[in-house]
Amino acid sequence: MRKQAIYQLSTKDGSLRQGEILTNVIQYNPVVGELSLEAQELSFEQVVHPYAILITQDCDLDWDYRARQSSDIQSPKLLNSVILCEIATAREVRDIADKNTMNSTEWNFVRTHRHERFYFFETIPVECELEQVGLPELTADFKKVFGIDAATLYRQISLGITKRRAVLCSPYLEHFSRRYHSFHGRVGLPSQYESERGS
Repeated sequence: MRKQAIYQLSTKDGSLRQGEILTNVIQYNPVVGELSLEAQELSFEQVVHPYAILITQDCDLDWDYRARQSSDIQSPKLLNSVILCEIATAREVRDIADKNTMNSTEWNFVRTHRHERFYFFETIPVECELEQVGLPELTADFKKVFGIDAATLYRQISLGITKRRAVLCSPYLEHFSRRYHSFHGRVGLPSQYESERGS
């Protein structure tokens, strides 16, 4: 039986997509130590994200793209920013986990989608990836989320700095989205429930 496709090629043009994996996304953060009323100019540091996945909904990305194509700078459909989640190679996450006492059982939870904080992506084959070189096993960390100005991201893509690589296919996209929103929708309790002894 043929395995269901997990990924499909990104498109070179057109709207960004929810579940699209990008490489070399550059985020610009203000240097906090220089923020003051007296500061004449702000300086920014570049944060390069080797891998990232788009979280923003497809419908919002599509409306934003159409508004940009029509040059409607007053459109309420333009997004201020798009939301992405940082991704690292699975090997990097495992190496960091080893240093922070994540044992093989916990890594197995990550690999099999039973760890609420992480999402594992299997290798992306050459034929499913726009640059035609493939991508290694990857892992998203739902705590590492960032926003970037939509126009800046499209500009990085047009300049060839940021690369569009692959998009999650349904139902893998919905699985990823549900896991992400479940993590960010969790409710912190002041204390855990306790069971009476002998129950």
